[in-house]
Amino acid sequence: MNGETVLKTKKWIRTAAVAALVVSAATACGSDEQKVKGTPVASPKASPDAKVAPLRPAPGDKAPPLEQIKYGLEGRVIAMAGMVAKPTTSTCDTGEVTDQPQKFTCTVTYMGTEVPFSVETKGGFILMQYTATPTKGGVISREGVHAQAWKNYGVYGGKAARSLRCDEIPEVRLVPVDKPSGYKCYVGEGGLKGDYDVIVGSNGMRFH
Repeated sequence: MNGETVLKTKKWIRTAAVAALVVSAATACGSDEQKVKGTPVASPKASPDAKVAPLRPAPGDKAPPLEQIKYGLEGRVIAMAGMVAKPTTSTCDTGEVTDQPQKFTCTVTYMGTEVPFSVETKGGFILMQYTATPTKGGVISREGVHAQAWKNYGVYGGKAARSLRCDEIPEVRLVPVDKPSGYKCYVGEGGLKGDYDVIVGSNGMRFH
């Protein structure tokens, strides 16, 4: 998604043998290393929701556009963090959204971490469109990464679940948007074996 929202109202024989042994040993060593990267990930106590929403009541269709924008941005931040809902708050540096084009900043606070967005409305009385772009990065959370890693790999059980590990991730922090976050999760055995970058997008989290 591009971050645009519409509101109502708004991825030699002996030598050769020795060389083969060296390669074999290196491969085995690499495999063992992969199995112990990071820390184990267990089945989460709560599965991440398919649809996330802030924990506070949603504004109605007749609520002021600014309140609907703030609520939508809080939902996006929760999705970035791994779709595990936590309390959020939001503020904007404008008091209202009119039917004229506007530019302003809104900041969502998630577990004490601020995620600012540059917001631009296109105006409109019946239907109002707006774009919101994170300006300092997206938010990553340990609980959210573990929940999403389990949802992607652990639910299949067997070797994938037993060997699933992730880097030591902070409880919550800002990371670049739509780029490798610097953190990985690993499946050490089975058909899904591999290293996976955790990527926080402007509308959610994915592994690549």
